[in-house]
Amino acid sequence: MSQKVLEDITKTGIRLLLEEPFFGHIFSGMLRETEIKTDSISISVLEKRPTLSINPTFWDELLDGNEKVGYIKHQLLHLALKHPFKREEYLHKHIFDLASDLVVNQYINPIHLPMDAITLEKYPKLKKLAKGKDVGFYYRKILEINDQNDPSDHPLPDENNRQLKQHQDWNSFAQSNRMEQRMMESALEDALVQAAERTDEKLQGALPGSLLRLIQEKLNGNQKQVDWRRVLRLFLGSGKTTYLKNTIRRPSKRYGTTPGIQVKNRQKVLVAIDTSGSITLEEVASFFKEMNHIYKQGSEILVVECDAQIQRTYSFKNQIPLEIKGGGGTNFTPVIQYANTQFKPDLLVYFTDGFGAEPEELPRCPILWLISDDGIKEEDATWNLLPGRKIKML
Repeated sequence: MSQKVLEDITKTGIRLLLEEPFFGHIFSGMLRETEIKTDSISISVLEKRPTLSINPTFWDELLDGNEKVGYIKHQLLHLALKHPFKREEYLHKHIFDLASDLVVNQYINPIHLPMDAITLEKYPKLKKLAKGKDVGFYYRKILEINDQNDPSDHPLPDENNRQLKQHQDWNSFAQSNRMEQRMMESALEDALVQAAERTDEKLQGALPGSLLRLIQEKLNGNQKQVDWRRVLRLFLGSGKTTYLKNTIRRPSKRYGTTPGIQVKNRQKVLVAIDTSGSITLEEVASFFKEMNHIYKQGSEILVVECDAQIQRTYSFKNQIPLEIKGGGGTNFTPVIQYANTQFKPDLLVYFTDGFGAEPEELPRCPILWLISDDGIKEEDATWNLLPGRKIKML
């Protein structure tokens, strides 16, 4: 692809940042690919992340800079409203695609829309529909209109419509497992909040109501969410040890010879996941997202899945497990025994709802209990039966 196209995409991003700062911030942080994998511009999953795909030939043929802004904002609105994630929930995919375009194009300046953009005003069947509704509302209304089957009305766009064909790449979201989808949604929500924090409140008024509500809920809950992550990081930081490693990449500062010496961190962490069935997928996804940060810092992490007994163990290598095995009762003792006699970690982190009998054995290393939102509370008698530090995941 030519350098000219790359520069033009960057220029459009800068314009978006100036004119639509909320979406400009989201665009600046998005993964982008410019291979010919789409006919125009679309969103798909690449490397387990929502990715903006841009066909360079299509982009180069868009002579109008206003349309370029409109196409980018169109895709960002779909993503912000989680349309690619929701599509699989609807039986009639074509109707959903049509409804989702009706939603997002209401929030794009008409001068930025292409000639074939799908809007309420273009179709006599849709003109009387209320504005500012969500995708579910328009989906139901279009189904009702289609049932009336009035041949005198101008037909709605079919599956071959160029604008709707962009949504075919959303199938990659449905192909991701549920844990990966939760991780992507969680990262997206964080990006939306960060964009809102960098944007003037007056400019946020033009955002869809459902998006504003999501952002406000996240902002109100952020302080509570930060607490457990900070406690977890401080806890894990307290267990680090160091060792010296020879390296030929860095000469000795004292003698100027090789091998030189590097100081490396060494840490063994045992992470226990309570799989008794009472922890939500959202909480598990949030937990593993935090474990990614810890893994990247060089810790050796072994995961133990346990309900009444240990179901399986595996090394954590920055990979989200496709499933977690369990569903029985809860017993904390097997994990503590495993830590004491086999893995012998520097630190033990137990992710659980806390409902279970007092452990029959005390851990020989520091332990942190991450208690799920619906789990035990500090005033419960069982809270003090768990040895070590406890923190609620609120």
